[in-house]
Amino acid sequence: MAKSSEAEQAQRVNATIQLIEKKASGSEVLREIISRYGVSRRQAYRYLQVAQQASAPLAIPDEKSVFTVKLPRPLIVQVRRQARQERTSISAWAEQALRLRLGQCKSHG
Repeated sequence: MAKSSEAEQAQRVNATIQLIEKKASGSEVLREIISRYGVSRRQAYRYLQVAQQASAPLAIPDEKSVFTVKLPRPLIVQVRRQARQERTSISAWAEQALRLRLGQCKSHG
């Protein structure tokens, strides 16, 4: 079975929050999650745990796509090193850097 995306996970947690508000017991919620999404009992329990700890519905992240660019090798090395030092993925690091730069462009326009 394919791993669900971050957006799917957030949607499932939000649906679980709604089920908690409507259903009488945790076991009923688990059965509904298993039936609705075809997940294992263990995964359904994880959704239930996250939903119980959430103070509000989760934000649904934007869908991500692959975006290929050509960069000089020394820059690639620097990006990889920086992402590793910050204990984040290259994608997350690049997204943050791009958002920062795009935000600066808007304020100077």
